[in-house]
Amino acid sequence: MKGPHRIVLALLLVAVAAAVAAVALGCASEGAAGATAAESPVAISSPSGSATPASPSPSAPSEVASWSNRRLAAQLVVCSVPAADPLVGKKYARMGIGGIVILGGGARSSIGRDLAAVLKAAPRGIKPFIASDEEGGQVQRLRDVIYPLPSARVQGSWSTSKTRAVAKDYGARLRKLNVSVVFGPVADLDIAGRYMSSLDRCFSREPDAAGGHVVAWVRGLRAARVLATVKHWPGHGWATDTHSGAARVPSLSVLRREDMVPFEQAFGADVPLVMVGHLRSRGLTGDATPASLSPGALTFLRARAGDETVIITDSLSMAATTKAAGLKLPAAAVRSLKAGADLALFASGDPRPVVDAVTAAIKTGRLPRAAAEEKVLRILALKRSTGLAPAALW
Repeated sequence: MKGPHRIVLALLLVAVAAAVAAVALGCASEGAAGATAAESPVAISSPSGSATPASPSPSAPSEVASWSNRRLAAQLVVCSVPAADPLVGKKYARMGIGGIVILGGGARSSIGRDLAAVLKAAPRGIKPFIASDEEGGQVQRLRDVIYPLPSARVQGSWSTSKTRAVAKDYGARLRKLNVSVVFGPVADLDIAGRYMSSLDRCFSREPDAAGGHVVAWVRGLRAARVLATVKHWPGHGWATDTHSGAARVPSLSVLRREDMVPFEQAFGADVPLVMVGHLRSRGLTGDATPASLSPGALTFLRARAGDETVIITDSLSMAATTKAAGLKLPAAAVRSLKAGADLALFASGDPRPVVDAVTAAIKTGRLPRAAAEEKVLRILALKRSTGLAPAALW
């Protein structure tokens, strides 16, 4: 080979070697970055509860990117209707509300037809979740139109196979009434002398035993195509009544060892929703912030529950978030969503001021638009799994 050709060939070989080295270096850098991200600990809030939740994905499919701020905001809100008059929910469904919970007693035999009318009123084929508290014992909204369930404490004496069978049968009857979500099972530990125990709402004092019945309910309801909501994370067993004021539970180290165990079992069983209580815990939320409003707590929960699990607050109408935190309901809803919740639930009042507040928060960037889109995508995925949203929206 002549001299000039040798020079050209040598230059080409050098260029190829440099390119290969650059690709290898890039791959090595990406691998190191991935390992660092995977090994990074979950951020826990400082005592002020000011930790920033994990950033949402940088982009979203066009099906929600084209939505108005108000349409996004409505999907992030869950309001209530009385069991005796669920048709009031039609006007909420027309707003594009994310969900409706049935409260109170007095449900009539027509409730299935009434809820069908509510669902039909929803625009663009995206229907609201229809939820109900169906724990058994003292907390069972539809006992008069299905059948009474014994309390969780009684169920805790059953075999888990019996619990699962009852959950499946009860879930099938709920499905026929157009109820898609159960706010239950309760995963809180049965701590004698405490609020939840006084109402017989817990399966067991033993974490693994409680977790077994929690998982049985999750799987039984899933078999009936009804979505379970494990509650009240991080564990309400030691707390006072959050309807009436602020409540505290043990430190994070204790919760992880005991109270969180049934929740971890539920996450392992792919529970679709988790409800966050208005509970304060040293090392998790700080002294002045309940878990439902704590970025640190909700970041921790997201890491444990997984990306697909929908996080819903306990009712933000409770004194533990309004009176104790000095917040009005719309502000509490915005703060919970900003902290990391997907759905802001409240038990009383007109949802329009709440939707207005969330819309304004998205518009101003207080609740980043990308974060709102990410939440709605998660909600839509769950709705599609139970026939409440079409496969494609564009």
